This record gives sequence, C-alpha cells and structure tokens, in this order.
Amino acid sequence: MGGGFAGIEVFAELRSFASALVGAYDTISFDDTRFHLIEAMGRIMPEVSLPTSHWVLKNLDKRGATVHLDTQLASAVDGKIELSTGQTFESDLIIWTAGVMANPVVRGTDLPLEERGRLRTQADLRLVDENGEVVPDAWAAGDVAAVPDLSGGGVGGYCVPNAQHAVRQGKRLAKNLVGVIRGDAPVDYFHKNLGAVAGLGLYVGVYQYRKLAITGFIAWVMHRGYHGFAMPMWERKARVFGNWIINFLFRRDLVGIPARDVPREAFEEFAARPKG
Repeated sequence: MGGGFAGIEVFAELRSFASALVGAYDTISFDDTRFHLIEAMGRIMPEVSLPTSHWVLKNLDKRGATVHLDTQLASAVDGKIELSTGQTFESDLIIWTAGVMANPVVRGTDLPLEERGRLRTQADLRLVDENGEVVPDAWAAGDVAAVPDLSGGGVGGYCVPNAQHAVRQGKRLAKNLVGVIRGDAPVDYFHKNLGAVAGLGLYVGVYQYRKLAITGFIAWVMHRGYHGFAMPMWERKARVFGNWIINFLFRRDLVGIPARDVPREAFEEFAARPKG
C-alpha cells in the first residue's frame, strides 16, 4: 500500500474499523490484528509538511500500526508478504494504492498523448498536438487529461489527478463548449489549492494549508464536512450526513460482518413461527 493521501486514509480507516470489531466482540483482541503500511518513499503524505507527516507517523504508531519507509513489496504470493528489506510476514488482506493512471483506451486512438499516456491539453481543456496546434473539436478533462496547472502548484506543472480538479474541470469544459458554440473564446482552467485534508480513521484527521497545520478531531470534522458538502444534490448530502450522525451516536453497525458466513441465521432465529 502506498503512503499518499488515499493510501493513508484507507489504511487508517481499516485500523479504526478493526478497533470497532475488537470492542464489539469478546472473541478477538487488539493483539490479534496487525497493520503494515509499505511506502517506497522516505516519507508519507507528501501533500503536507514534513512535521505534519511525522505527527501522522506517531499517531499511527500509537494506534498499533507499523509503517515501512524506503521499502517496496517484493512478493505477495499466497498471502506471504516479502519486503525489499528482507522482512516477511503473513497477511489475510492486501490493499494496493499505487496511484492513478490514464484510462488505457486513449492509447488506441490517434489523439495526442504525453509521456504518461494522458491526453495533451491546453489550459482551456482543448487538445493540442506536439507542436502546440489545437486539435479541432477535441476536449478532455479529469484523470485522462494532462491539464497545465496555472496556479504553479501542480506536480510537473500539471494538475494532479484527483476529484477536486476533475469536478471543476468538467464544469469549465461544459462552459467552454457552450461559449464556443455561441462564438466566445474558451476560458483557461484555473484552481488554486486551498489546502489538503485527510481522515485518519474515526475522530482523527489532518489539515494542511501552507504552514498552518491542524490535527486531531477538528481536522477530522473538517474532512467530513468538506467531503459531505462535495456530494452532488442536497438529498444525497442529507443522506450522507444523516448516516454519519447515526454512526457517531450509536457507533458503527457491524451486523453484516458475522452475517456474511451464515446470512439466514438471524432470520431463522427471529422469524415468527406459525401458530399450532
């Protein structure tokens, strides 16, 4: 598993879920669980400052997680994990978060691609060839497009492939299409990052904006609020927030986990018997 935002969030959420299981069932203990995060880089979460990433490492260690930096996965055959450091251990669950790549379907077209296989675009989301000439009637946005980041904060000069950029680029592309039909010039896509926020399991989060760092419960609330309001439609927002509030008040619903093996057991036990 990688140590970027997505990898850390999934890793920490699994760790919190395991804690909920341990608290709900007296047949397992915390010592029965092991969590390992494998990261090829020398640090985790490059989106935040180094001191903030160190805080995350300490928090994960306090919660019983082991982080392997400067380490690669050599083998995972039959659940036996072999690391580049020579360490080995058994695993029942392996989650791979190795980043995002452009959909390979674009490689079967004659559209211009850059070295990573993404569609080459201008800042206004129109496709351009290697000579900078605009490809007529061809537009792209999202993970499949290499869109220049005019804010100067993108990796390699391009917008990073995340949902925040994809949603905003989609809106800009739609407006540009309508504008071109009406005879207006397309407008460049521009979005300046207002910070990075991540959830590290229940009630723990981290937020970073320039030198400002917020960690703990407040950052977790900020993370939930941001992603909740990012959901489309108020009806969907209400359902998401309502589910979070219920889980906050009554803890997580773990009924589905034991029911996976014997799904009819609860029905057979509690179904009304016919009267004799």
